[in-house]
Order: sequence, then structure tokens, then C-alpha cells
Amino acid sequence: MALGFHDELTSKVDAKGRVSLPAAHRAVLVDGDPECNGKNPHMVLIHSKSHEHCLRGFTLAAYNKIHAQIQEMPYGPERDKASKALIHKATTVQVDDNGRIILRKDIRERFDIGPAAVFVGSADHLQIWDHDIYYELDEDDEAVNPFMLLNPAEPEA
Repeated sequence: MALGFHDELTSKVDAKGRVSLPAAHRAVLVDGDPECNGKNPHMVLIHSKSHEHCLRGFTLAAYNKIHAQIQEMPYGPERDKASKALIHKATTVQVDDNGRIILRKDIRERFDIGPAAVFVGSADHLQIWDHDIYYELDEDDEAVNPFMLLNPAEPEA
């Protein structure tokens, strides 16, 4: 069974943008980067805007699938849009010996990431949120029974 991202874990972000990745998430990155030999895995950060105000991180293996999917698209406006959002706005970072990555200043500013970041597992990728923004949004989810999301109501005939 392949490892996947899960849990919500908070880390401090220093003035230089260094932030420690939770150990559980580093293990997923190692699993998705076969050339790292168990140490200093790479991660691809996609910093395009989306429906949620967060940065997204992928293992090299997961990102390579996205890249291949775009390459298989026929040339045209849809391929250009996908390329702009998922290739132009992607940067590769490497986990250092202390388990940290550096979030560039422009990326931190784009997603308003302050002195604390929340790493949120989303199965095949990792969301990176500003602590305050994430927990303000999270309060709205408390009224939802999460198990009901697995059994959506069937449309009426």
C-alpha cells in the first residue's frame, strides 16, 4: 500500500521562510522520491491560485503523473491553461538535513502564510495553509457529519 498524506499538523515559519515538515509527511515524500535514498526528498509546490487559499505540495511521483497528463493533452487553449496553472506555477524544493523546506517570500505572501503554517493531508497531496486562515475556515466544518460525505444522497429520478 502506498503512503498518503493525512492529519493536520502545525509548524513555525521563521523569518527566512524555513518551516519543518512533520515527520509523517516527510515519510510520504521519501516514498514518492525513489532517488533520495531515504534522506532529503524533493517536493513539488504548486503555487497557482485555486478555489482554496492554500499552497499544494506533491511528491515527485505524484507530480510526474500530473506533468505526463498535461503532455498527453492536445495542443490548444486547455493544455495552455493546465500548463500555466500546474507547470509554470510549480517549484521543486528539497527537504534539508533538519527536515525543513524553504517557502519563498513571494509564495508566502501569495497565500498570506505568516509565522505558523498548517500542513493538511489530502491523500495524494499536502495543503499548506496559514494557521489563522485555516482554523477560521475549519470552524464552519464542525456542523457536518464527515461520514455522510462518503454516502451522498442519490439524485431523485
